[in-house]
Amino acid sequence: MLAIGIDAAEPSLVRRLIDRRELPFLGALLAQGRYGRVLSAAHIGSGAVWPTFLTGSSPFLHGICSIWPWRPETMGASRVTCNALVPFWKAVAMRGHAVGVLDVPFAPPVGLRTGIEITNWGAHDWLEGRTEVSPPALRVLVRDGSGLHPFASGAVDAAGPHDCEGLARVRSLCLAGVRQRGALAARMLAEVPLDLLLVVFTEVHRASHLLWHTIDPTHLAHLREGAGASPAVTGGLLDIYREVDQQVGRLLEAVGSDTTVLVFSLHGMRAHEGIPTILDPLLRSLGLASVKRWEALSWPARARQVFRAVKQRIPPSLKRLYYRLVSRSLMVRIAQPTLMPAYDWSRTIAFPLPTDQHGWIRLNLVGREAQGILDPGEYQAVCSNLEGVLRGLRATDGSRVVRDVLRIARETGGSPPQHLPDLIIHWDDAASASPLRLRTPIISARPIGTKFTGQHAPEGFFILRPGPGARGVINPGGSIAAEDLHQILLGTLEGG
Repeated sequence: MLAIGIDAAEPSLVRRLIDRRELPFLGALLAQGRYGRVLSAAHIGSGAVWPTFLTGSSPFLHGICSIWPWRPETMGASRVTCNALVPFWKAVAMRGHAVGVLDVPFAPPVGLRTGIEITNWGAHDWLEGRTEVSPPALRVLVRDGSGLHPFASGAVDAAGPHDCEGLARVRSLCLAGVRQRGALAARMLAEVPLDLLLVVFTEVHRASHLLWHTIDPTHLAHLREGAGASPAVTGGLLDIYREVDQQVGRLLEAVGSDTTVLVFSLHGMRAHEGIPTILDPLLRSLGLASVKRWEALSWPARARQVFRAVKQRIPPSLKRLYYRLVSRSLMVRIAQPTLMPAYDWSRTIAFPLPTDQHGWIRLNLVGREAQGILDPGEYQAVCSNLEGVLRGLRATDGSRVVRDVLRIARETGGSPPQHLPDLIIHWDDAASASPLRLRTPIISARPIGTKFTGQHAPEGFFILRPGPGARGVINPGGSIAAEDLHQILLGTLEGG
């Protein structure tokens, strides 16, 4: 069994490139097999999709939706740790199958004794730590055959769609990473006896966030920046998709025609204009959140708030230098204390959480938060009131700001979630205005994250070429939930 994840590959773009014969190996797979949709937990948060896949459980159980999860015991956000997650391949290996795993996002190392496991080599979301290889004797395969992935040597980033030099560097390093990943996966197949190889190309994820405007003619950045960009920028994302296809072909040749092959993405990508920041001023204006007065802050807290304000106003030229010179571990240490304002928890009932896409609101609930003040008996009423306010938000031109509001307690039988946000806000297009000005209450805020011109779409895809052991492992109806996707792999191995 060969399973190839293309992280955040957009299904409509993949089909379009196949139809134009620009992805010949994926096209051949599709001609020999079947295509379908992958329905993921991206409506909760992009950070939920890979933990859902690798554990086979929903976010309501594993509790992860962000790389900066809220810690109710410390009243703060910190970098995600995934050591408590148990990937499905651990049980597969314990049943005697030789498993190879290369860079599955959010996957903790499980210490395989047979096969080979490589984690945190070229990850999109760096979770602090170093590359780990199990069994340890196979470290030489990475050291001598592949070396450092470009993502491991520093931030692969750009200051925005105007940063042609930075975007060209993103393209170059992502292409190099795709080739290195294909070469390493091929060596794994050649040098380690395997029943299953699971490899994820993370480079498409990184490139799509920064280069999406180059392929979307409706994107404002495409209209502003496209004419003056170099071919290395304008064709960069498509070059990366094509290179992934070439490496897929390389791996197909290595495994032969009698191997079941699954190519998949868990979520896609769409145009993006920025992450709305209106929730903080909105909750303050409603009297539901309050920040500490300056004189009440400690000197370290004052320094953090000043640094937070300065960081949000860094000019593009300094941002480019920052991304080029600062290590990822230092970026994490810099980011953590600046993620949230200094809320006065004694007067805060509801507060927004750090996010990379959807709006997230958490309630300061007694018995759940260390400094909770909201009585659990009032929980449902506050959620209902907030939902009504959010659904009624309009910009000054009358445009709808919020497309939908999810209440997690509805999915958990009425119980407040322990780790997830209480309310999840799906923004409408008007929310990305800069600035976003509300009609009522009269407040405004500018979006952040505008350097990312692509953002996650909720639906992924799969292409399955069944081998002799794969008959009946998937419903021919054509769609599958992300938490059930691994059943294809298990069905193939057990059936074979």
